Amino acid sequence: MKDTRETAQDYADWLVKTGGFARDMTLRDWYMGTVVQGLLTAEIVGDYSNEHVVEIASVITDAMLKERAK
Repeated sequence: MKDTRETAQDYADWLVKTGGFARDMTLRDWYMGTVVQGLLTAEIVGDYSNEHVVEIASVITDAMLKERAK
């Protein structure tokens, strides 16, 4: 995870700004940005802090990558 993207909104903004593609983007970065964006858009995370949203997205992202590797 890049140091400049620390909050859920940072990931969502970064994904929008880059159009989902950037030279330094890893597959995990893309998944993470997409998951965070989905969580924020669906307002699933409600009262959770940014740190918790990033943690939730991290768990989902890791599960997606693990499933993809099968």
